[in-house]
Amino acid sequence: MHKLFLCLRYLRKRRIAFFGIAAVALCVGLLIVITSLFNGFIDALNNYWQRSWGQIVLTPRYPLHSFEELAEHIEHFEQVSRATYITNTGALLYLGPGDVRGVELQGIDLRRAVLDREFRKGMLLEQGESAQPSFTLSAEALAAFQQWHEKKFKRRAPEDKLPVGAFVGIGILAQPDEITDQYDRAALIEQVRNQTTPLIITTGKSSRPSADQAEAVKKIQAICWPVDVIETGIYQTDTTNVYLPFDYLRDLIGTDGPGGKECLGRILIFLEPNVAPAQIKDKLEEHWRQFARSALHWPESRIGNSEMSVSLDMPNVRLLTNEVKKQLSIMQMIIGLICLVAVLLIFVILLMIVMQKKKDIGILRAIGSSRISVAGLFLAYGGAIGCVGSGLGLLLGIWATRNINLIESVLTKLMGFKIWKSGVYLFSQIPNEVSWPSIVWILIVGVLTAIMGALLPALRAARLQPVQALRYE
Repeated sequence: MHKLFLCLRYLRKRRIAFFGIAAVALCVGLLIVITSLFNGFIDALNNYWQRSWGQIVLTPRYPLHSFEELAEHIEHFEQVSRATYITNTGALLYLGPGDVRGVELQGIDLRRAVLDREFRKGMLLEQGESAQPSFTLSAEALAAFQQWHEKKFKRRAPEDKLPVGAFVGIGILAQPDEITDQYDRAALIEQVRNQTTPLIITTGKSSRPSADQAEAVKKIQAICWPVDVIETGIYQTDTTNVYLPFDYLRDLIGTDGPGGKECLGRILIFLEPNVAPAQIKDKLEEHWRQFARSALHWPESRIGNSEMSVSLDMPNVRLLTNEVKKQLSIMQMIIGLICLVAVLLIFVILLMIVMQKKKDIGILRAIGSSRISVAGLFLAYGGAIGCVGSGLGLLLGIWATRNINLIESVLTKLMGFKIWKSGVYLFSQIPNEVSWPSIVWILIVGVLTAIMGALLPALRAARLQPVQALRYE
């Protein structure tokens, strides 16, 4: 009981201990913020990847015609929530004189794509649950195109030459503000609604080689018209992706096959909640093989070349997440060095207290306290500093993590430049979720830091002889 009394008395009376508490609190708070930020970045990346590509990706290595039929077959699997399909290719997008962008064309089934709430939420024009997104051009857009066509070619465009509707990444049509890193969405909406010129796509497709002719790439052009703007919050996607109707892009870049135009593509498979992709991947693969044998009449050699993989295990995803984890380890090591400074500070504080409280130590030894008991007193004192500091650091870390975007915006205004830019860090918002699984070990590190600083002073106090301690004052 007397140990607790003395610990509380020293904490209250010896205000120099507040510096040790502050040091532990800062170390714990920094560890919580850094760990939460990096783990949040990894989680945001994984969530985006799974939201965009599903939990499992099926990649047939040979062109297909009816991806719709294959997606429906996959959806019949018991643990599959939904399946969709995409095809993609690189292209050049002509926006105006001197403005040509390298983009990625994404052919999507819009009816299935809008089942993703985040995709629908990213539409600037078609928002709300009651909205019915469509690639169809409005009457105003068709009139504007015909006006442009008559001005350029001196005649109206025929029905088969009308542009296709496109959803364009927000970063293609506009640049974010240098200070706020935000897009002027109202101006973009007006720009799309009052668009007067089409967007011209230039891409290529491979022709199937004949026995006496090598494979050739044919340049093709297409005209599209922006009907909506998409903002995903991922810089690379928002500055490169142009979304077109799947059937249109398939016919544009595909090759002739038995059932019509065929193209390469992917089936994106979304699972029911709490279903582990690795556990059902093999069963899904067999489900796909049955379809390939019965519906596509593919030989085993062709089926075997197809790939079914868990999206988070794909090489590019693993490479990026592993690099982020390495950076997290480096940052934690740097904070660990700061914790050593806290250890040194607590060592100095407790050594001063031991020197000043020799009389108290002598009294404790005189009434029968053992050396271990005296050492335990100062270790408990260090532990108390660690507990109080860790508790304050926990509150500080949680508050700073949850308000990290507010803190960043305030610093941006004070310093005059944007600290977190989506063009550098991929995401437009800083991840602000606390990494709760890491909290326990961070708090343990905070307490151990203080105890380590108290270890040598505690041993020094235990070695004092009662007579020498009482004669000190």
